Amino acid sequence: MLKNINIKINGLTEQTSLKVRDSLVEIINQLSFLDLRRFFNIIITSNFERDIESLSSSKKSLFKNRYRTTSNNTYAMVITVPKDDDFELILVIKSEFVKSILKNHKTQSYKNSFHILHHELAHIHDNNNKIDSFKELMKKKSYQGIDSITYPISEICWSEYIANYLSSSSAKDTNYPKSMAKALLIQIKDTQFDVKTQLMAFKINKNRQDLIDNSIEKIKSLLKSASYLLGYLHGLNITLEELDEKINFQLEVSYFFDIYKAIEYEFYSLGNVYPNAFINLNIYRNLSFYIEGFLNQMGIVFYNDNKNNELSLRIIN
Repeated sequence: MLKNINIKINGLTEQTSLKVRDSLVEIINQLSFLDLRRFFNIIITSNFERDIESLSSSKKSLFKNRYRTTSNNTYAMVITVPKDDDFELILVIKSEFVKSILKNHKTQSYKNSFHILHHELAHIHDNNNKIDSFKELMKKKSYQGIDSITYPISEICWSEYIANYLSSSSAKDTNYPKSMAKALLIQIKDTQFDVKTQLMAFKINKNRQDLIDNSIEKIKSLLKSASYLLGYLHGLNITLEELDEKINFQLEVSYFFDIYKAIEYEFYSLGNVYPNAFINLNIYRNLSFYIEGFLNQMGIVFYNDNKNNELSLRIIN
C-alpha cells in the first residue's frame, strides 16, 4: 500500500522529514485493515490553511474531513477531490503536529497523535464507502429547499460519528472522549446564547443574512461535536453516564437532550446497515428530519415559498 503513496513534506529539515516518513509508514501499516483505496498523496506542510484552500478551490473538493481538538485547532484534514472519472483522497497534515509521532510510543503525546491520524484514516475508509455508493450522485447531485441545509449537516455528522467510531480503539489511550464531553456541555450553553442573540439582531435588521448563516454554523458545530462524542461512546461500548455521571446529568436536563437522543438512535440505526444499505442519499433522511426539527427548536424555520419557488425563512423565538 505505502509504495503507492507519495509523501510531500515542507517546513521540516531533511533529517526530520525522513524520520517522519518512516513513522507514517509504520502507523499506516498498523492501520492497513482500513479501506485506503484512492489514497495516493500525503502533504505535510507549514502552510496548512493555504494549502487546504489551494487544493479545495483548484480541484473542487467534495469532502473536507478535519480533526479538531476541543480548542478548535485543526491538525490534519482529508480532502476528497475529482480525479479522472473517479476521486482521490488526500491527507494534509500540519508539519508542527506531525513531529509528535517521532516521540516514544509510550508518551501521551504520541498516543494522542496516533489517534488523530487513526481518525483521519477512518475518514478515508468511510469516504471510500460513500464513493462506492454515491459516485454518480456526488458528481451531479445538488440539494434543493430545506434539504440544501439539513442534508449536508447530516452528512458531516455521520462522517464524524463513524470516523470516531472506527478509531475509538486508539482513543481509549487518550483523554479525548472525556474532554469532548466536557467541551460539548460548554458548547450547548454557548450556542443557545449566541444563536438567541444573533436572531434577535436579525429581527432588527433583516438584511443581515450573515447572522442567520452564523447561527446555522453554530448549530452545525454543536451537532458535529455531539456526533464526535457519540462515535467515541458507541465505539468504546460505554454510556455517557459511565464516562462521567455529572456530565450525563447536565446533558439530560439541557434543551439539547432530545436532539442528542434522536441522533444517537439514528446513528445506531445507520451503523446497523453500514455500508451495505447506503444505496442512495435518502439514507440521511431521518437524520435530516431531526436536524430540521432542532433548527426549528432554536428559532430558525425554513419553508418553501410556492409563489416564488424559493426557500423562505421565519424566526420564531
